[in-house]
Amino acid sequence: MQEILSKKNIGERIKELRVNNGLSQAFIANVLNLSRSNYSQIELGNQYPTFNTLHEIATYYSKTYEWLLHGTTIEQSNETPEKIGLILNELETAFKSFSSSLKKLEHELNMVKSRKYKTRS
Repeated sequence: MQEILSKKNIGERIKELRVNNGLSQAFIANVLNLSRSNYSQIELGNQYPTFNTLHEIATYYSKTYEWLLHGTTIEQSNETPEKIGLILNELETAFKSFSSSLKKLEHELNMVKSRKYKTRS
C-alpha cells in the first residue's frame, strides 16, 4: 500500500534540517526565493513545498527527495533492487514514449506553420 505524503512530516523534516544547521527561517526562505511566511507554512505542515522548492532544499542540504518526502532513503526503504529496476524501466519506457510524442507534435506544428505561411503568400 502506498504511503500518503504528510505535509506535517515533510515540514518537520525540513525544519529539522534547518535547526540542525543553525539557520533561521528568514535565511533559508531567502535561499529558496520564498517569503519567510511562505517558508514557515511549509515547516508547519500547512502546505506542500513545490517541486522546485523541494529540489532546492534537497540540493542545499545534500539530501534525497526520498528522504525529504518519506524520511528514508532508497537503501532504507522496503523497495527491492528488482522492484526499483522495474520502476526505472517503466520510467524509461514512458520517457521514450513521451519523447516520441513530442517529436510527432513538433512535426505537426511545423506542418501547420508551413501551411499558414503558404496561405498568406
